[in-house]
Amino acid sequence: MLIIGPILVPFMLFKGLSYSQIMLLQSISAISVFLFEVPTGAIADKFSRKLSLAISGILCGIGLLIYILFKSFYFFAIAEIVFGMGITFSSGADAAILYESLVKLDRKKEYQKREGNAAFYLFIGQAVGSILSGFLYKYNPFLPFYISIGNILIAVFIAFGFTDTERKKSEHNYVIHVIKSFGISFHTPRILWTVLFAALMGFVFRTSYWLYQPYFKTVNIDVQWFGVIFFFFNMIAAFSSKVLVKKYYDTRPRKVLIWLCFSMVASYLIPAFLIFPWIIAVLGLQQIVRGLYGPTLRFYINHQIKDEYRATVISLVSLSASLGFAIFSPFVGINLDKNGTIPTYLWMGIITLGGTLLLMMLRKLQKIKKKQRIDMDKNLPDF
Repeated sequence: MLIIGPILVPFMLFKGLSYSQIMLLQSISAISVFLFEVPTGAIADKFSRKLSLAISGILCGIGLLIYILFKSFYFFAIAEIVFGMGITFSSGADAAILYESLVKLDRKKEYQKREGNAAFYLFIGQAVGSILSGFLYKYNPFLPFYISIGNILIAVFIAFGFTDTERKKSEHNYVIHVIKSFGISFHTPRILWTVLFAALMGFVFRTSYWLYQPYFKTVNIDVQWFGVIFFFFNMIAAFSSKVLVKKYYDTRPRKVLIWLCFSMVASYLIPAFLIFPWIIAVLGLQQIVRGLYGPTLRFYINHQIKDEYRATVISLVSLSASLGFAIFSPFVGINLDKNGTIPTYLWMGIITLGGTLLLMMLRKLQKIKKKQRIDMDKNLPDF
């Protein structure tokens, strides 16, 4: 229930940052996530899911508080590191505790529905908060941050009320557990494909948020309307998570994920060629991605791995997304400052299209190799 989304970029500009510095901060945040993603996921696997979620909220709250209290790029970098650590403590633990709880209740098939419902209520709350945030920001730039910290603290108390399910825990020590999780990720073809998919989407999808404000500025939309626009964005995401998750429940998850990639391609290229205020409606495609991405990807991963490695492998996939964003996001900021918004949208669309086609080729190659192995096994002589 963070309501700072619509005003975060204007807030950073208000604090004296450039676009290059803003994107560099996001790279620092992503590197923080990269460094802590697997260790914190392993903690959730080895010890407690709910403790991991509670720590997540506390760290995220501290990160936002630093943003309020200080006015320096270096303090903001510290805030991003702390906030990034907070994100890693929840990444993997939230999906794992939900999936394992449903398995214990013999309701595993409800996973996508439950994820979709949770996202639906989240997006509705953020939609209402988005309308408020734009006007609150005009009154006092810090108010949306204080409200978000309050919501985070509520989440911490809720997390402490969860029940960790009885489950099989890894019998290996911490280091061996992490190494074996890496092995699972890179030697299981479907998980490897998911890792590479996350690297692409981690860059192109997370970057899309930071390009909203520059595009709004390009088509002359005032900051007070950002919250209203984000209200509709959140409503589209809510519809996607509530309705489309159910509609595509029986569709192969990987097919859905590929179509989400093509949606991102369209959401970059169309606004690059058709430049006027109402074309921001096309950015709604990114909100459809936002609603479907999490439930679909997490269900696909959960279905492939055992309980004792679940949170760590999910964290590895998130790590891949963070790494993709950390490496390439600074170049987005540099391009924005140097060439402007429209060229940035254009090459983001081209990169997304190229990456999607490569993912499709990789999966075809994996299927060919699998078929060859099966054929070889059939032709082996019996002894």
